[in-house]
Amino acid sequence: MDRMEVTIRTDKQFTDLKPYISDFLKEKTGTGMLNVFVAHTTCAIKIMEGEILLLSDVNSYLEHAFPKTGEYRHDIIDIRDVPVNERINGFAHMRQLFFDVSTNIPVEDGKMLLGKWQSVFLVEFDPTRERKVIFTYHS
Repeated sequence: MDRMEVTIRTDKQFTDLKPYISDFLKEKTGTGMLNVFVAHTTCAIKIMEGEILLLSDVNSYLEHAFPKTGEYRHDIIDIRDVPVNERINGFAHMRQLFFDVSTNIPVEDGKMLLGKWQSVFLVEFDPTRERKVIFTYHS
């Protein structure tokens, strides 16, 4: 098993991971399986089309379903055992529930076997953060 960990600053909601993955896979030969995992609870990994209007639709749906200004018990900091400067991000946790933190992708000779329009995204639900993404490859 091969492994690579990267830290990505999420300055936008959808970060295309293909450049990082391509770098990781560039010398792999034969067939295998890639796992992409994010070690956080307010972001996700998603394979989807990277078309800008689709991404906007996803964002609009999430804002409608789980508005940032919604009332979330998670945000009642004074009754939780957390630091006083804890992030108010109940909306981000709710949004993440409908996405995965990892995905598996078949690989052949260093290339992901994705469909024509598919990309692998790190999806950020909380404001700009540094995120740890782990790639593992099994041949």
